[in-house]
Amino acid sequence: MANQANHDIDAKIREALRREDAELLEHFQNDPPLYEMLIETFRGRHRWLNVLAFVFTLAALAMAVISAYQFFHTESTRAMIAWATCFLWFALWVAMLKIWFWLEIQRLCVTREIKRLELQVANLSRQIDVAKS
Repeated sequence: MANQANHDIDAKIREALRREDAELLEHFQNDPPLYEMLIETFRGRHRWLNVLAFVFTLAALAMAVISAYQFFHTESTRAMIAWATCFLWFALWVAMLKIWFWLEIQRLCVTREIKRLELQVANLSRQIDVAKS
């Protein structure tokens, strides 16, 4: 009697897992568009760091634009060299922070692929268990 009840519970659990796996497979079939992946970087556990990097990117971009504007509106060579150096410095910061975001997006894509593999391994394991019994 108890064995039959355990078997029924196991069957219910397997059925629930099959429905959940189907939902996960449907969710993971297509990669999200780029803007969704960028927004996803602000939802993770390091969102405060990504927000800070985004603010720094905007600030560095603004400073690069200001430096470029000042470069073209200054008279002395020394000031032109200083503004060009500032522009290059801030442009480098923008480039580095952009690379930061691409690496974050890449990390999320790799995590998504690992989850897909885990799901496939779980499905194969379940198929092997069913074949053995």
